[in-house]
Amino acid sequence: MRAAIPASLIFCALSLSACTKSSADTKLPEPQAGPGNDSCAVYVERVASGVRCQAIDSAHCACELVASADAPPPGDAALLPTDGGATSNPPTTTPTTTPTPAAGSAATLAFATGPANTTVKCVSGPCPVATAEVITRPYPAIAAAPSGTAIQLEFSSPGYKPIVSNFTVYPGTNQIGFNLEKDVVTLPENAALEFQGAPSGTTVECMSGPCPDKKSHPADKSFPEVKLGKDEETLLLRFNAPGYRTAMTSFQVKRGTNIIPVLMERKPAGK
Repeated sequence: MRAAIPASLIFCALSLSACTKSSADTKLPEPQAGPGNDSCAVYVERVASGVRCQAIDSAHCACELVASADAPPPGDAALLPTDGGATSNPPTTTPTTTPTPAAGSAATLAFATGPANTTVKCVSGPCPVATAEVITRPYPAIAAAPSGTAIQLEFSSPGYKPIVSNFTVYPGTNQIGFNLEKDVVTLPENAALEFQGAPSGTTVECMSGPCPDKKSHPADKSFPEVKLGKDEETLLLRFNAPGYRTAMTSFQVKRGTNIIPVLMERKPAGK
C-alpha cells in the first residue's frame, strides 16, 4: 500500500516543463533539458538545487523545497538580541586559571635535630620569610634553580651560641645539617657590690662573712671585691650617713655583680 502524499508536495510529470510548490509565491527552477532516461524525481533534483523529490511512478514524483538560496550557510551561529534591539554574538566565557609555580623549582628544607626551641632564620638568598621559625615546623619552600641556589641561614637556641651557615639548595628535598655549641658563661670568682639609693655621704662597712676588710668605704665608690668560697655567701653590712640612723643589713651575694639597695631612716630633728 502506497503512503499518502502530503498536500504540501507538488506533482511533476515528464510531460510538464516546470514543477511548482503548492504555495503560489514560491517557484522551483524550470528544467533546462529533457529528462532523457532519468526518472521524474532524479531529473528534478538534478536541475533544481534545494529540491527533494519522492517518486510516485516512473512518470510522476512529489517534490518539496528543502533549502533556500537566502538561508545562512550551515555553521553560522544565530545572533542574540540585546536589550536595545540590536543583535550581538552570544557571550563567551573565558575560563580563568591560577598561575602555578614552574614545575620542579621548589626546594624544601629538612632540618637536622637540634636543641629544644631551635629557630632558623633566612638572612640571605631568596628568603621565603624574614622571621625566625622553629625548625620542628614545616619551613616555607624556597625557589631554587636546577643548578642550585645559594642561601644563608642563621640557627639559634637558648643557652647556645648562634651560628650562620651557607647552603646550596636544589629543587626537591634538601637535608640541612647544623651544630650548635653550648654558650658557656664563665662567672668570676669574686663578688662585686654596687649600692643603690644611699643618701649622700653614706659609708659602708662589712661586719661579718667573707669581708674584704673591716674598713668603712664610701658607698658611691668602688667597694673591694669579696672573695667567695662557694657560689653564694652572706654578708652583714653596716651603713652610716649624716642625718640618718645607722642601718645594718645582711645580704646574700653571688659571683659577679650584686646590686645592694640601701634603706636608711632619717634621725628625728634635734638629735
